[in-house]
Amino acid sequence: MFKNLFFFFYDLVDNLIHQERIVKFIDSKDVKIVVDIGAHKGEFLKHIKKIKSIRKIYSLEPQKKVYGDLLKEIDNKKFFAYNIAISNRNGKQKMQINDFSMTSTLSKVNENSLYYKIKNFIIGNKKKKFEYIKTEKLDLFTKKRKLNKIDLLKIDTEGHELNVVKSGLKTLKKTRFLLVEFRQNDLYLNYSSQALHKIVIKNNFKLVKKFKFPMFSMEDRLYKNSSIS
Repeated sequence: MFKNLFFFFYDLVDNLIHQERIVKFIDSKDVKIVVDIGAHKGEFLKHIKKIKSIRKIYSLEPQKKVYGDLLKEIDNKKFFAYNIAISNRNGKQKMQINDFSMTSTLSKVNENSLYYKIKNFIIGNKKKKFEYIKTEKLDLFTKKRKLNKIDLLKIDTEGHELNVVKSGLKTLKKTRFLLVEFRQNDLYLNYSSQALHKIVIKNNFKLVKKFKFPMFSMEDRLYKNSSIS
């Protein structure tokens, strides 16, 4: 009962406040080509595709069951969905699948984290579940789809963001805006928000705005490529 209420509350805050706030800000940026890494059920897609300047959106979601829900949002020839994850190597990897599917991850969870213990108490993952998923490096993905320019690259991969960025350094050079989820907790082992910010800045991006997720210790940061006008 409590778990279902939590899911409902989270979805409400995410859809009515967080996603709307991000898309409202991006709406004036003349965004045409979007790559959505960690699309889940299409929460971000549902909002971003309302922007009139949009020409194409590429949405990636590795979880097989969730991918089926994402396909329901692919209602236009401008939108494309892929049942893969972006990571630091091509092939297959084992992904932890959580009851709260938005938190499923390729990252190693820090089970000693207070944040993890509280989250686990609320959500109640009693037994760990895993699924082998297909992974591709970001540079390979964009090369295969002949994406020579990306207006917005969104990355939300539950602690795996640094691996995604490292796998796409060539892609970053042709990306105007980068939207990345950052965490202020120790939920994932070897996660470093400082290292993630540092590599983004090193690749000629400047921080434009932070979107703090209400009542949760995470935020989305929007960067602009200073090498692209």
